[in-house]
Parts: sequence; C-alpha cells; structure tokens
Amino acid sequence: MAIVGSCVYDRKNQLIRPSQAAMCRARISLDLIGGATPTFDRDHVHVFVVTASGITVKQARQRAQAHMERFAARTDEITGYRRIATRRTQGRTLCNRNITITHEILYAVELPAWARGRRTPAPSMATRDVGA
Repeated sequence: MAIVGSCVYDRKNQLIRPSQAAMCRARISLDLIGGATPTFDRDHVHVFVVTASGITVKQARQRAQAHMERFAARTDEITGYRRIATRRTQGRTLCNRNITITHEILYAVELPAWARGRRTPAPSMATRDVGA
C-alpha cells in the first residue's frame, strides 16, 4: 500500500488520474515500506501490489487470482472505493525459474459526497498486460 495523492476532480466532476511523478514516488515508498497490506484512507488515491509465484504459469495464475479475490472482497466493504487501473506483469524468477505474476492496482477511496451516484468508470480504467 502506498498513498499516491489526494483525489482531484476536473470541471465535470470526473476523478483525475494522478501524475506519473506521483505514481513513481508511491512506487518508491512501496519498495521501502514493504506494502504488505492495502490502505483505504478517504479522499486519497492509493496503489497496492499483489505478487504471486508458482512452478507453472497455471499455479502462479491461481495464486494471483486468490490474492485478487481477497482484495476484491475487502474493497466491497469500503464506501467510495473506485478502481482506476490495474497493470499486470508476468516474468520468471532467475534464481529458481518460478513464474511470477504481479498486479499493480491503482484505486481511490472517495469521500461519500463524491462517491454517491458516481459509479461510471473513468475512461482510463483499463487493464494492461506487460511482459510475457
């Protein structure tokens, strides 16, 4: 978990995606503090990283899916939660040749006044696959 910044809205009351600089700072803090548990501070944009590995691609995918389901179950209870983007990467660990799958989730926890009736997804809410 890492806080990227405060929620910022445009003139049409659409949530604005954080800058690349803010994302880089959050990623650095994730590396420094470990980022083991997600946070849900209101009126902030957060980033959380889920990593799973396995001997085979299938095993790594199953483990990653289980982690993502636990995260989704936890976010169902959070008023104002909104996923902005998810970036998925897949690679191989050099030391043991295991497959590693990582999901980087960018999300906001909006204030209740903003969250009511604003369930339309932002244009940038897409999942990208990076690497193979």
